[in-house]
Amino acid sequence: MKLFSKNIIKHPLFQKSIIYTITDAINKAIPFLLLPFLTHYLSPADYGVVSNYNVYISILLIFVGLNLNGAMAANFYHYSKEEIAEYISSIFIVIFCATILVGLVMAAVAGYVSSLTSIVPFFLFIGVFVAASQGGTAINLDLWRLEEKPLAFGGYQIAQSVVNICLTVFFLASMRMGADGRIGAMIITSVLFFIVSLFVLFKRGYLKFRINRKYIKDALAFGLPMIPHTLGIWIRTGIDRIYITRFYGVAEAGLYSTGFQFGLLLSFLVMAFHNAYVPYVYKLLAGNQPEQKGKLVKFTYIYMGVILVLAVVFSFISYFIVYHFLSVRYLESAKYIGWAMFTQAFQGMYLIVGIYIFYSKKTAKLAIVTSSLSILQLILSYVLVKYIGPIGAAYSSFVVCVINFIVVWYLSIHVYAMPWFNFNKVKG
Repeated sequence: MKLFSKNIIKHPLFQKSIIYTITDAINKAIPFLLLPFLTHYLSPADYGVVSNYNVYISILLIFVGLNLNGAMAANFYHYSKEEIAEYISSIFIVIFCATILVGLVMAAVAGYVSSLTSIVPFFLFIGVFVAASQGGTAINLDLWRLEEKPLAFGGYQIAQSVVNICLTVFFLASMRMGADGRIGAMIITSVLFFIVSLFVLFKRGYLKFRINRKYIKDALAFGLPMIPHTLGIWIRTGIDRIYITRFYGVAEAGLYSTGFQFGLLLSFLVMAFHNAYVPYVYKLLAGNQPEQKGKLVKFTYIYMGVILVLAVVFSFISYFIVYHFLSVRYLESAKYIGWAMFTQAFQGMYLIVGIYIFYSKKTAKLAIVTSSLSILQLILSYVLVKYIGPIGAAYSSFVVCVINFIVVWYLSIHVYAMPWFNFNKVKG
């Protein structure tokens, strides 16, 4: 057992995974660690505007970035470096055209979007270029991941986060610019690192002054069908803030966003474990041994219990942080914390039972579930927020996550046989 453990630790895949995990932890921890600073210099209304801007950029990225970095990744191992360079160059042409089209649309509807989000029209328009910048940078980062260069990948992300933090601190603490300062830091960082990404891609031979119509068609064939899926994910994570802003003001949206920010504590642990657990499960399932399946089911039940306990523990830790480290203006955000934690808990439980659907390649059914629940979230959030209050958004997120877990578990039971209710095997 010790030898096995040593071999795992020395394995290059394990070491690279650790680097990715640490990098991801640092980048996800930064918004959380910045909370005391942000709540000191930003009012809840300012924080709400910043949160809405992040939501706005994420939806723009769907239509500007078009998941084209995924198209590049899907072809990376099938093409030569010269062909990949031409493919990437063609992708940038698509992103450029999409940016122009989305920019024209936003110029026409900026006033209406501003009334929904409380974001000034200037930042709405600039946001189109921010989304394009993030889409371009994603290609550079994905190339490093595909080339198995975790140090370059991690170093670049951390450098980006450090610049973002430094600019934020300068604009808020020194310039006292409020929400404009935080948004400005995000804009400058995104555009700056996009320019650096273009330079890096060019120096590494991944940008050519040639485009290929075949590659453009291939990239669009990959990216366009992904829009409904990614839009559904956006609805599940972003629409609640828009509803709260619309009915109760941007300050309440800021409090809601602050409360749900604490969900990152549990979300990171869930995702880190999930990324490590999936290959392990796939390996055991490939052996098709009944006793191993029983052990997996037993572990799943234990995991569900642990994650629910952690949701309770992290909730109390988060309450302590709110009452002792955040500005007094944010005390009301505490009412959202428990809902945020248990929403993340059921998200983690969904992920662990959903593994068997992915293993059996029955993802079409999962896509139907995702789309249906996105529509449910869209309607339920609207009704609950309008008639119950801002807390209705938290209720909606929690209810949809619980339904998602139950439905996906039901699907999992029917697409891949596991001894979920054979407790004799589970005990073994």
